[in-house]
This record gives sequence, structure tokens and C-alpha cells, in this order.
Amino acid sequence: MALSGLRTMNLPAPSRTFVDTVGLEWTVSEIATPELHGALARVLEHDRRKGGWLVFESQDGDKRRLAPYPPDWRTMTIFELERWCMRASTVPPAPSRRAQD
Repeated sequence: MALSGLRTMNLPAPSRTFVDTVGLEWTVSEIATPELHGALARVLEHDRRKGGWLVFESQDGDKRRLAPYPPDWRTMTIFELERWCMRASTVPPAPSRRAQD
């Protein structure tokens, strides 16, 4: 179900995979700035995710979100990506996340 006022494009999100220093595999994906219109644009006008965000997902189910994020993340070293991953906020499971958002 699409949110009223949010337009999305069906393009694959840019992503990278890396293994951190403890051997855990992560996939990081960029969620580009969504086009916001109408009431949704007003509600999210000052939201930290307005400019897009990175989602880090580990092979064991940990999920983190980073906003704002470095524009050069695609070319960073694995060490730098891991540092940003550790700074990212933990994303709770969907029911709790909806309550927080």
C-alpha cells in the first residue's frame, strides 16, 4: 500500500556488501531521498530521513539506519563502512518501529 503524498520509483537501491572485523557480513543499501508531496511533505519537513538514509543489514538479522549519511559511501573502504555502521541507529522490529516513527 503506497502512502499518499509519497512517490517512489521502482529502481534497485545502490548497495554494497562487506564483512566486519568480527566476521559478520553486512549489506548496506541507499534509500534515496523520496519525493514528498502534500500533507506528508509538511509532516516530514524536518525529519532526519528527509535527505535519504543508509540501511545496514547483517546476515544474522541486525538492522541499522544512518541519516544523514556520507555521500561517498560507495567508494569508502570496508573499515570506514564498518565505522559508519557502528554509528548507525538500531532499527527495531517493524511493530516497534511504527510506534517510534
